[in-house]
Amino acid sequence: MKTSMLKTALAVLMAGTAVSSAAMAAEKPVVIALEPYLGVVWSFQAQLKGRPETYLLDTAGGLTVIQPQTAAEAGCEPWGQVTGFRMRGDRVDVARCDDLTFTASGATLKTPTAGVWDMSKILPKDAPPLAGSIALDSFAGKVVTLDLSRKQLVIETADSLKARIAVAKEVEMRVSREATGVALTPFVAVKTPKGKLWMELDSGSAGAVMVGSHTAEVLGLKADAKGAQPLKAELAGGVPLETDKAGVLPLIMDGNIGAPILAQWVVTLDLARNRAWIAPAK
Repeated sequence: MKTSMLKTALAVLMAGTAVSSAAMAAEKPVVIALEPYLGVVWSFQAQLKGRPETYLLDTAGGLTVIQPQTAAEAGCEPWGQVTGFRMRGDRVDVARCDDLTFTASGATLKTPTAGVWDMSKILPKDAPPLAGSIALDSFAGKVVTLDLSRKQLVIETADSLKARIAVAKEVEMRVSREATGVALTPFVAVKTPKGKLWMELDSGSAGAVMVGSHTAEVLGLKADAKGAQPLKAELAGGVPLETDKAGVLPLIMDGNIGAPILAQWVVTLDLARNRAWIAPAK
């Protein structure tokens, strides 16, 4: 009797160990392939309610947004309101859909609240079909690496993160959670003689760097200049921020680092612990 019970216990223990080992071996980074959209921003394929469609990737979007038709196809009747502000200060009010689950390359992206907005208002008439724009709120709690040079967004594992940051520099990051706390936008610190400025990382911007007119002087730029200006600065962490195409605009934030600069970097964001690392793109 005792021998039988011992064998049973050992069998259960070994089965549990096998399952655990298999799960660990199966855990790999998820690579989401990115494709240019209209030649200036980035998109990827994702599914909502099993429907594969094209979504923009907007790291500074704050709030994931879907088209009204996408909401209808997902069985959501938009309700209420979420209010946010774009970087120039214009207010945006959108209806909402709650508890959406996207899948992309096998990864599950949970979105507690998505905005519902007709994106055709800002797109060219001949733009390819677009189901919405997915921001980092849908990746909350994950560690992601944006590598535009390789056209990919990677959801890291603990092991892959160790390898990734071993060749990168950690930079100071803070996260803005506007719109009643549902949005998620990463900002990195830029050093100046006066102190640190905070600029958002924006894969949805075709501009290299946009600087608020209130911060231009401290960065050595002319606040009243209308054309592009050279900028030579450094992130807090030792990563150079240099471009000949910095623009100065009346913004409600310090600045915006767009896709042309992000394409020069491999950016890893720990959205659970508010940490960031940057390495040069290969």
